[in-house]
Amino acid sequence: MEKPEFITKIEGHGALHFNWQKNKVWLEVAEGERLFEGMVVGRPATDLYWITPRICGVCPIAHNLAALKCVENTLGLKISDSTVLLRKLLLDAQMIQSHVLHLYFLVAPDYLGLDSGLEIIQTHPVYFQQALELKRVSDLIADMVGGRGIHPTATAAGGFHKVPSTEQLRGLRDEAEKMLAAAEGCVHLFSSLNYPEVKADFSLFSQANGKTYEVYDMKFITSNKKLKARSVGFEKVIDEEIKPYSTAKFGYHEGKGMMVGALARLALQGKLLKGRAKEFFKTADIDFQNPYHNNLAQAIETYHFVQEANGILEKLIENGVDSKATELPKEYKPKRASRGVGMVEAPRGGLYYEIEVDTQGLITHCNIITPTVQNLSSMEETAQVVLNQIKGQSKEKIQELLEMLIRAYDPCITCSVH
Repeated sequence: MEKPEFITKIEGHGALHFNWQKNKVWLEVAEGERLFEGMVVGRPATDLYWITPRICGVCPIAHNLAALKCVENTLGLKISDSTVLLRKLLLDAQMIQSHVLHLYFLVAPDYLGLDSGLEIIQTHPVYFQQALELKRVSDLIADMVGGRGIHPTATAAGGFHKVPSTEQLRGLRDEAEKMLAAAEGCVHLFSSLNYPEVKADFSLFSQANGKTYEVYDMKFITSNKKLKARSVGFEKVIDEEIKPYSTAKFGYHEGKGMMVGALARLALQGKLLKGRAKEFFKTADIDFQNPYHNNLAQAIETYHFVQEANGILEKLIENGVDSKATELPKEYKPKRASRGVGMVEAPRGGLYYEIEVDTQGLITHCNIITPTVQNLSSMEETAQVVLNQIKGQSKEKIQELLEMLIRAYDPCITCSVH
């Protein structure tokens, strides 16, 4: 057995271990646990969505929104239509931010023959400008709606502390329209790449509501293996397993690995796409048995979220933001000890929050399952598939392909050790 190969160009620290004699590979998460679930116990429920976004600097908006929904469901709070639209707009911005950073600066170098994403500035300036425009405007949306781009300050249980004015929304719409051309360029780029040819018998999982291509308003957990379970019962679908060689838990469904994220969402919700995003999906020739195609799926999703953000902005401008969006409760206490669940689809897949509170509104139990926890099992299983299927290559080439595989999943290692 050789020394582990630490994986570059991912968020966090993970390593691949190889036993070449036995043709085995396994994945180690090499970061210390941060114990956020224990950290919030004893605190008011409203502290949840301030504290847990610090789990991740890449997708804090997703954590904030999942925590908000969890608190609102626990305390029995209702939110206005405008609040829902503004939160969906925030989540669209989060998806674009995350996908763009991952695709252009962590994945693209593998296919463009570059060592670093920063080299794209010189070698492929058009691609760099696409990435810059998508990131610039999605950051602007996050700042304007969320209060700031990282760790939102404007959101609150029951609504918002502050909402954008109509004039600010018009300015955002004008900027958001500029993203459409860049997002189309993103789809064309990642449709043109030559992905490694691998076939894996995936178990793909995505939340859905069955009506629209959805990442915020969830009803069910679905899979390509005919699963349909209520999202509020996520703990009955996902089993977390502790491995002796990893500080992160691995998520399984009935003993088998599970893949979540863009590829899974397109496989299970792709028919619900609209407009140009639907056209791109139909012509993209995505192979849902090839894990490397997750990056092509992310590119198509990027266009979808840009398209959706433009539509939401038009609706908010036309109808205005209702006054109820900023009418927050005077106190946050349940009538009795309660349990609540909140979930969204984060960039990397399903994100689930569960808390229990006492009659004073203090958290007595917290459980969070992140997307990367679920993906770790599939990453390890598909790494073995790649090792089994790629023949006639040097060890160095196989290691390179396996690192590309892990990057295709876009793992957030620090989320997995929350």
